[in-house]
Amino acid sequence: MTERWFVSHIFLKSEAYRNRDSVLLDAVKAAVEALETERLIQTFHFLFEPNFEILFRVRLNEDANMERVKQIVTDKLRYIENLCSRIVPDENYHGEGDPQATWSFGSEGWVHAQSFLEYGSRITLLMREVGMGRKPIQSGRLDSQFNTGKLVHCFLNQAGLNTVEEAEFHNNMFFERMLKAWGYFDALERIKKIEDLIGKQETKKDE
Repeated sequence: MTERWFVSHIFLKSEAYRNRDSVLLDAVKAAVEALETERLIQTFHFLFEPNFEILFRVRLNEDANMERVKQIVTDKLRYIENLCSRIVPDENYHGEGDPQATWSFGSEGWVHAQSFLEYGSRITLLMREVGMGRKPIQSGRLDSQFNTGKLVHCFLNQAGLNTVEEAEFHNNMFFERMLKAWGYFDALERIKKIEDLIGKQETKKDE
């Protein structure tokens, strides 16, 4: 069965990007709470994208009314319109679980990835609430265990990485991310594809 998602591409004004935490708490969290109160969605998540975008996705329950979902999300996002250059709605996203697709988590992997993305979003919301003083530190001990470093460490530990391997992982990711940030990573990938193509052509000639 085709998954039904409603996606909001929230493009913040560059000068308003520093207020993105308020956007999450006053608009995104408010929308999720309203949707869950009416039992309209199975899951949700948000991601920060380039160009000052917050990508906000909600997956509808089987019998949920799309128009009602759109109405709730639109109403809640209206509170942050002054911070946005534009908000683009999208009903064409159908998840990333197709095992035949080139860009896919796989059928079973997508089930778990949705939960991972949702709880990552929920953890971020609670961290922001505590950090902004909207909830007491007892709700999420940012100064102890409930922080990004600890949670990332726990995930890598579950993946079986020891302390040295964890350090190597962070080191490798540092260089990859810096290359991507500087615009070199895509160029290197294109060069690699060209090299692979030339290699295949040379192999055919030798045959």
